[in-house]
Amino acid sequence: MQSTSPGTRKLSFRQACNYSSSSGRPTAAHKLLVSSFLLTFFFVVGSWLLPEWTPEKNSITIYTGPIMNLAGWTQYWSLFCPEVRDLNYHLNALVEFSDGTVKCYEFPRHEKMDLITKFRREKLRKLFGDNISWQNYEQFRPSVCRFLARANNDPTNPPERVTMFLNITNTPPPDKESFCYRDELPPHTRKIILSSYKVNPTDLQ
Repeated sequence: MQSTSPGTRKLSFRQACNYSSSSGRPTAAHKLLVSSFLLTFFFVVGSWLLPEWTPEKNSITIYTGPIMNLAGWTQYWSLFCPEVRDLNYHLNALVEFSDGTVKCYEFPRHEKMDLITKFRREKLRKLFGDNISWQNYEQFRPSVCRFLARANNDPTNPPERVTMFLNITNTPPPDKESFCYRDELPPHTRKIILSSYKVNPTDLQ
């Protein structure tokens, strides 16, 4: 018997168009299942993408968020909307040692890298620029502090505290009077403490 599978024989254009419908029209149950899936998807993702100032948004996303994460539907449109970021910033950490000395660690800054290094360290920029610096990701800051403590550990002078802080300034408005080249942007002079982590001895193991 000759196989009717499209993978084993050639079909004409008309046969190919009708092949998928050869088993008949979708049943009411199929339509209900597909419609329910689409409605769930648009509601879950749509509620997450609402502007932050939307009333009662958090009371909705507290239920839809776990569904979105479980299904892998996580999305965040922040490049051009709903609000264009008007701040320039970079992240630092102070590592305090038991003898009172302090080491300042500067997280990767793309403006100080050559083109090839920028591509290689893009994931680091995403992590420490777009994520850790903001409140939505504050639960991950203790892990970063523990990593910095271990990376700078000296058995004779162990670190006791790691403090992360944001250096920030407003981006000049896009007008003729405020125009400046990228390498002449104002320095990040405002300081905002993000977290201060007390290092435990077990963190250094």
